[in-house]
Amino acid sequence: MARTLYTLGYPNLDPEDRALIDAFRSAHDLPFRDLVKPHFTLAFSCSDLDEHDYLAHAHTIAAASKSISFTCRYAMLGADHADDTAYVFLVPDEGHSAIALLHDRLYTGILAAKLRLDVPYIPHITIATQADRAVAKALCDQWNARGLSISGSLTALSVSSLQNSRIHDLEKIPLAAD
Repeated sequence: MARTLYTLGYPNLDPEDRALIDAFRSAHDLPFRDLVKPHFTLAFSCSDLDEHDYLAHAHTIAAASKSISFTCRYAMLGADHADDTAYVFLVPDEGHSAIALLHDRLYTGILAAKLRLDVPYIPHITIATQADRAVAKALCDQWNARGLSISGSLTALSVSSLQNSRIHDLEKIPLAAD
């Protein structure tokens, strides 16, 4: 059986910003804080493609894509499309379109048929998961009231797999140099 594969972008962050996100996730992202590091999901779960072909595709896209600088200044309420779970997303102001375009390029070729058109893609780093949407909204409001600005960069794609209740990176693929 083929592994379920994802393509993630782990942000390069200032140590202080990373510590802030990690502390917030430790308090508010209990289901996922130990599953995966803070990231942008660039290609969602796919379990019926050949792993070698998937990796080759990711290499092709990475070779044609430049590093992306981003700044997040807004915490947005996110909702699960399968149940009532709510999320707190850090959404980039700068870098938003570049991350979305990288996502779009990944969903070409062998991934083209996997693109979900019923759910819009919003580049984000999830920092909280809550069963109560009002609680998640209050966390967004608290985060936004602080006026924080989280800047970083994406310099690689990580093709990853869920194994033993954790995300494991199979291969880190550098984005082309600027």
